[in-house]
Amino acid sequence: MTNSVKKRAYAKINLYLEVKDKLDDRHEIETLMQSIDLYDDLTLSKSDGQRVVSNFPNDNAVLVVEHLMRLFRTTAFTFAIETTKRIPIGGGLGGSSADAAAAALAFSELREINDPEKIRFFLSRVFSDISFQMTGGTAIVRKTGDWVESLAPLPRFYVLLAFPHGGVSTAEAYRLSDEMPKGSGGDLKALLNALYRGEKAQAYYRNDLLAPAMALNADIAPLLDAMRDENSLLTGMSGSGSTLFSLYLDRTDAEKKAATLSRETLITETIPTIR
Repeated sequence: MTNSVKKRAYAKINLYLEVKDKLDDRHEIETLMQSIDLYDDLTLSKSDGQRVVSNFPNDNAVLVVEHLMRLFRTTAFTFAIETTKRIPIGGGLGGSSADAAAAALAFSELREINDPEKIRFFLSRVFSDISFQMTGGTAIVRKTGDWVESLAPLPRFYVLLAFPHGGVSTAEAYRLSDEMPKGSGGDLKALLNALYRGEKAQAYYRNDLLAPAMALNADIAPLLDAMRDENSLLTGMSGSGSTLFSLYLDRTDAEKKAATLSRETLITETIPTIR
């Protein structure tokens, strides 16, 4: 019987994000999520300890494993989590949710649970984005993150990520979005169709958390302006920020743009599925 499972936890970017009504303490959204080839490594191992231990004890992966242990009445042993972090923390790239999803998939494999959909159903009510992060690829995510419509993979795009000074509190961005006029414009269907054709999609872009994020972090707006050029198909901000992105068909174009920016950058690419 397997005593240890290693998983990759892939980052995501939001290519479109509309904030809709607030449901209790959570916001309903409609967003287009895309997995990218940037990942944490997570290893889940059986342990003889009395509690779940991790080298990142505050990560959502710990909460997920504890939740699943209660759900499946695991008492004979507990677990140890070892995570190698590469996804920047608190940048809107979904690193904590990706780690949580990887931990859930590893738990399912260790416990030989052949119904990961059951795990996804229960966890989606507790942890935002985990439904998408357990499947990855290209998907429209609705409701409070628990409704996922998987789509055909987009073409491979090279993704330039740029990191403004300082981050953005997700809670503060959503709070401020409630106080600001709702955004207008944007067309998710048109944006998707343009990207499937490998054409410019900027005219159809929307992220209702961008204006709040710019109000909370003065470094976002000038860096976003500096990233826009004639070669990028789409430039925007992922989630509540503060990470910014541009999509390119040619890696050389992404590298040329990165060389002009005065902030930390990283070039990766979209992936059709998590591996």
